[in-house]
Amino acid sequence: MSPLFAELVRALRLWRPVDESPSGPDPFDTLSLQYRLASVAEEIRVLERDGRRWARSFHIVAATSAYDGLLCDAARMSGVPIPDADPPVRKIILESELRRHGWNW
Repeated sequence: MSPLFAELVRALRLWRPVDESPSGPDPFDTLSLQYRLASVAEEIRVLERDGRRWARSFHIVAATSAYDGLLCDAARMSGVPIPDADPPVRKIILESELRRHGWNW
């Protein structure tokens, strides 16, 4: 996460009134997670296009693993059940369910 974005999130958290009872997950946590999902998804796209990168497959495996973990975090945050399936199938199910719940990244 960029330092400017993190500072903005911190400032908005301090500005938000404290006496409100949250009805769901913290919107700033949700925004932060969506930002990380978008960043990792873009990194995977860049890695898939770059055929000259050293140890490219290891980078793709690491980025894909991070993306899968973020998807599971997002599912927990929004109350979507995490299916007990192979990672590629779980990814498709979670992406579609999260988009159905209004997530965008």
